[in-house]
Amino acid sequence: MSNLLWAACGITVEESPRNKSKRTAPSARNAQSIRIYIALPEGLFLYDDKTHALNQTLSEDIRPYIGTQKMMKSAPAALVYVSDFSKLKGYVGTDDHRKWFVAGTETGFISQNVYLYCAAANLNTAIIGLVDRERLHQVMQLKEHEKVIYTQAVGKALTI
Repeated sequence: MSNLLWAACGITVEESPRNKSKRTAPSARNAQSIRIYIALPEGLFLYDDKTHALNQTLSEDIRPYIGTQKMMKSAPAALVYVSDFSKLKGYVGTDDHRKWFVAGTETGFISQNVYLYCAAANLNTAIIGLVDRERLHQVMQLKEHEKVIYTQAVGKALTI
């Protein structure tokens, strides 16, 4: 789990007095608006890239809400990509349409890192676009400026 989350958007260059930190995935104007939550049977956790730790935000299992497809609801783990729209400023944040575009693009880079890590670690993964974002937003108790972009199921392949 630790390596998976670092590959997704861990810190590669530490913050300095003059510059923000850098992550494994690019970010428009280095806004770093995407936060990764991980849904597990034990609850929902937020990945803190600065301390490389998980902080529990909910104690309930929210995996049934990660997608509308039944098979996705039984995934051992699910990543939930949430964009903090308040971090998208300047030309990348002039309107909600542009914010959604930037957030979707950044999530694409991050989810691709997850795909690459999963391939190397013999895990399976699937990005999920069919998500009831409003319901998941409520279940996760997110703020108005926080938007669920995509979810991504992760687990071991079943052998037949």
